[in-house]
Amino acid sequence: MIRTLKPKICKVCARDFTPISSMSKVCSVPCSLQFARDVARKKAERDIREARQKAKSRGEHLREAQAAFNAYVRERDFGMGCISCGLLPKKIFGGAVDCGHYRSTGSAAHHRFNLKNCAAQCVKCNRYLGSNTVEMRKGMIARFGIVAVEALESDQTPRKFDIEYLTRIKRIFRKKTRRAKARRNSDMREAA
Repeated sequence: MIRTLKPKICKVCARDFTPISSMSKVCSVPCSLQFARDVARKKAERDIREARQKAKSRGEHLREAQAAFNAYVRERDFGMGCISCGLLPKKIFGGAVDCGHYRSTGSAAHHRFNLKNCAAQCVKCNRYLGSNTVEMRKGMIARFGIVAVEALESDQTPRKFDIEYLTRIKRIFRKKTRRAKARRNSDMREAA
């Protein structure tokens, strides 16, 4: 008894066809050649991407992880106002909100990925007023509590971030940022 196969859709030209075997993905020889070229191109692109990833220095991984972390903090605190001055800055070209670190990455690099060390801060307070530390401390106490702020201030434990940890941080915070944006967008649609 010969079994007939269900019709499939060609991966290249998107036409319906009756496959020769259950492994068939394309309808004809020209589509087969194009499919093979596409698979080879995708493999070459993947190999190049992996080689670039391996060639990156620890500093490049650190910058990418920090950018992903900062983007998450800005998204987490969206609409809350500056932690230091309380103002809700207007959205202008280039952004008006930074991820402000209570203990700076220069003086306490071991706290650079600590969520209780960071909050959304207006550009004026973060860049031009040197993080407006006194007012930021008041805001951090109000948001996270005095125990968390004092724990930050007293923690001097050195930490060294390796490349595997940095790539994991980048992946985790990009995913969290996407989820936070999706949640915010769905909340805005429901409100409208």
